[in-house]
Amino acid sequence: MRPYYESPRDLTNENSVSSVLKEKGLDFVKMPVSYRLDFAMMRNGKVCGFAEVKTRNNRHDKYPTLMISLGKVMAARQLSEVTGTPSILFVKFLDGLYWCDFASPFTLEIGGRKDRQDSADIEPVAHFAISAFRRFGKSPAESRPPE
Repeated sequence: MRPYYESPRDLTNENSVSSVLKEKGLDFVKMPVSYRLDFAMMRNGKVCGFAEVKTRNNRHDKYPTLMISLGKVMAARQLSEVTGTPSILFVKFLDGLYWCDFASPFTLEIGGRKDRQDSADIEPVAHFAISAFRRFGKSPAESRPPE
């Protein structure tokens, strides 16, 4: 069985991002690990989408892409297909909160983390272009993810 890597710090980061999003009228319900995404997004008591929350210790424009597990992308797209709602990737960078729809195009590579000495961390990964991300709260039109 694979180790579970979500730390208390990860949960704190998720909660700080979800607090910002709640100010825009979205509620977040933590989902079981088996769903692969962090939250169900709720508006007016109804599920309006799903969210994965990441935190990076760099500016959004340091790298041309954001890398994420292909398994996570597949789970996000399956949730969207089955429910007819979007799955959104929120990333808190040092210079702001950005978001991208998991339905956006990506390039595929083999990659992953090498700092945990876990061979299962090397896997197919999706690279979403940073240009596909929108800054959350930049303008009224961009301050909300699609419904």
